[in-house]
Amino acid sequence: MKLEDMLAYKVAMLASDLSESLASEYAEYKLTVPEWRILATLGATGDSSSKSPLTAKELAAATRLDKVQVSRALERLVKRDAIHKRSCEDDKRATLISLSMEGKAIYRALLPKIVCWQNKRLENITDDEYQIFLKVIDALRP
Repeated sequence: MKLEDMLAYKVAMLASDLSESLASEYAEYKLTVPEWRILATLGATGDSSSKSPLTAKELAAATRLDKVQVSRALERLVKRDAIHKRSCEDDKRATLISLSMEGKAIYRALLPKIVCWQNKRLENITDDEYQIFLKVIDALRP
């Protein structure tokens, strides 16, 4: 089997290409990939009235970033006033993280650009094909 025909290779290359392309959409905000993933995760968690703060551990799991990447990204986001951190009442070792007003503004400003970017990627794919693609992705997950 050729490397180019291996499923994991194809998916890894696709993910890398999409991530790199998407980065151009948030480049004007000088966000790194980990920072964007964290902002997007916090922005998309729950509905607008009940967004729950997440711990760094939960963010690492949700974004598929390691603890060091999450920690560094959180430090930069705190310096930008894009997130709030507070101690968890149930577990004093844990810190709860949520978007600040600035973080929410960045997320709201970027969301239409991200939707437009996604729509451009999908313009040559029918809705039925996209639904099949999503089903295949779900079937491949462990």
